[in-house]
Amino acid sequence: MTNYEVRPEQVAMMDAVQTAIATSDVCLIEAGTGVGKTLAYLVPSVISGRQTVVATGTKALMDQIYGKDVPFLNNVLAESFTAVLLKGRSNYLCLTRLKEARVKISSLNDEDRAILTRVRKWALRTDNGDIAELADLPEGTPMLRTLTSSVEDCGGRMCPDFADCFVYKARARALKADLVITNHHLLIADMALSEDPGGPILPAEANLIIDEAHGLEDVATELLGRTLTSHQVSELGKEVAELAKLERTFHGFELKNAASGIVKGFAGFLAALAPTDTRRKLESNNPKAKALWHELDIDLEAIELRTLEIAKELDRAPDVSTKTAQARALLAEVMVGFDTNLIRLVERKGRFGAVSALPVTVSEILEEKLFLTGRPVILTSATLTVDGSTEFLRSRLGVPEGAPELVLASPFNFQKQAIIYAPKELPAPDSALYFEHFINETMSLLTATHGRAFVLFTSRAAMLRATQAARSELTLPILCQGEAPRHELLRQFKATKGACLFGTASFWEGVDVVGDALSLVIIDRLPFDPPDDPILQARVELLTEAGRNSFKEYNIPLAVIKLRQGFGRLIRSRTDRGIVAILDSRIRTRSYGNIFLRSLPPAPVLDDLEEVKDWAKQNLKKRRRR
Repeated sequence: MTNYEVRPEQVAMMDAVQTAIATSDVCLIEAGTGVGKTLAYLVPSVISGRQTVVATGTKALMDQIYGKDVPFLNNVLAESFTAVLLKGRSNYLCLTRLKEARVKISSLNDEDRAILTRVRKWALRTDNGDIAELADLPEGTPMLRTLTSSVEDCGGRMCPDFADCFVYKARARALKADLVITNHHLLIADMALSEDPGGPILPAEANLIIDEAHGLEDVATELLGRTLTSHQVSELGKEVAELAKLERTFHGFELKNAASGIVKGFAGFLAALAPTDTRRKLESNNPKAKALWHELDIDLEAIELRTLEIAKELDRAPDVSTKTAQARALLAEVMVGFDTNLIRLVERKGRFGAVSALPVTVSEILEEKLFLTGRPVILTSATLTVDGSTEFLRSRLGVPEGAPELVLASPFNFQKQAIIYAPKELPAPDSALYFEHFINETMSLLTATHGRAFVLFTSRAAMLRATQAARSELTLPILCQGEAPRHELLRQFKATKGACLFGTASFWEGVDVVGDALSLVIIDRLPFDPPDDPILQARVELLTEAGRNSFKEYNIPLAVIKLRQGFGRLIRSRTDRGIVAILDSRIRTRSYGNIFLRSLPPAPVLDDLEEVKDWAKQNLKKRRRR
């Protein structure tokens, strides 16, 4: 193994994973950057003789494991193993939808017709139907989305294309493979025994490795809840209208009217709940919304009953009736439900929106369905601890009491490789003077490092304002999130000398830039979730009602983990050098600031800008000359 170096931390992690597998235990392992955690859990897993599922939080890590680590291990281990990359169904081409699109090709515009032709040719030669193979088509292309599989339209084993279905072929391979690489979304969907037709997705008895486990609660909250969107109602209306065409009686006319009625009715219902763009707790004691819900439910009930009759007459599965019943149940839950562990939300953006019923806590269901199943479960991440303790993640995820843990520090020498700049004298972030001081500090830092920086924000508005200011004051190339797809911004950043990338949440984690391209990470504020976030509000209320300190037990730990993720963008190898600037004086002036500082890697903390400039001159210049 060329260039391999023995890392005691990696060996210790391998031993812990091997023990957890041998004892079918749940185990938590924090592995700092540079430990080599991926190989540390893959090796004992694939040689254990058991199937293994690895669920990650990001597509980048999935691709790294499948494209880099798996081939490497198959080359160096004594026995080879089979591996499958399994994604959510929306990543796979639906052959039925492709046929339907071909029938309507004459009604498409030139751009969509060209995309359809491209996809048809590709469909003839692809083995797995993963649309990622269409690298020349941008992610999120609307036409491409209409051709991929969706649970709403899937006929499962009743589909005439089932034998050739890419989704079920991928799942069949996964059930037989030695190693399955997937994501948190698919793991939770499978665990929740969703209504997705076709049986189990992942092997139930396999070793389970949950990487990037710090993000699991957010995914579980989304997938263990229920949501009804404008798009879903619109698609349901189209399906009902298609069925109405089969009815050459008055019932068909009624069904067609009901199909258009539910789309208009849902739009009016949303407008009554949220007259303007918002995301907030749904107030069910809204007389106008209640009246519109009752009218909408009358149409939905009629559709549910009539489409069930049609399905029986045609000897079809009652898919449309089932979907309609589910929509009715969710609307009833958000308007008059009594489950105290659910928060009801309304979201509105322009003409579109959604209502949701999401769990306030997911710990009990995760404990029951994920951790107490008798199989080995290893949770790992570079950021499982807050102030050296895993208690926060244990309580949020429902990790069984007594589950063993291992905390492994990064082998990197942060005392020499990095500094933290955290000035005490900046105005507080809520001060009117803050932005001017933030921009002055940022411009000085970017000049000192000749760019090569991520500037990370907790709000989009602050990012856009700072981007405008930076472009007016600096000649450095400034990239801003939203001006190009994320992967394209990263490509430009790595390829452009002195680039500065201004970004928000999605750049705080899952981004790996090794070497000189990144020498500075600036963080505008401690990353507390917005106080008006409805899920945060619900969780804070729950803790407060129990007589607990919600700020200490929830807000601070959540922000600490996010800050640690942001810090982790900087030092990715033993030769990296750089500065993390936290331009929020609360980290130095508030008592809780020490929790943040103690949770970060042990780099020197400075509050004098001139000292920071000197450090940059002495440490970063040398690297540019190499």
